Amino acid sequence: MAQLTFRNGTEKDTQLILRFITELATHEGIEKDVVATEDSLQHALFKEKSAEVIIAEYQEKPIGFALFFHNYSTLLGKKGLYLEDLYIIPEMRGKGFGTQFFAHLSKLALARDCGRFEWWCLNENKSGMDFYEKIGAEQMSEWTVHRLPKTEMEKLSKHIKDVK
Repeated sequence: MAQLTFRNGTEKDTQLILRFITELATHEGIEKDVVATEDSLQHALFKEKSAEVIIAEYQEKPIGFALFFHNYSTLLGKKGLYLEDLYIIPEMRGKGFGTQFFAHLSKLALARDCGRFEWWCLNENKSGMDFYEKIGAEQMSEWTVHRLPKTEMEKLSKHIKDVK
């Protein structure tokens, strides 16, 4: 099996990261939802350090990325690794690179003493679901994801005067 190399994303990768985000959104049919810019990514990833990026390379060419951050489990009393996005360019799929990427992230999570490694998957992504089951992931069907969009946060926040 061909081997990937992995490296941490840097500010120089901002354009590449945005390209991968846009390609992933297009693949999922949600490209209209991409509002990230190079400036916003550079600020969030490299100034605020809100998340981290790993770039996967094959024969010294970038072929994918993973964007992740740490969350926290009160039950475990430990941080976890939360994978926000993982993307491999279409022509590099089916070569075992997804397994290598998840193995790399698992090793990273273990090295950082994370209690778990988790992510979301679109329900209609049957190939993704099959892959995750194959690598031993447990589907958390007893949990329902909730999201409060910015407009609703703004409405709700009007009930409180100030937050410090």
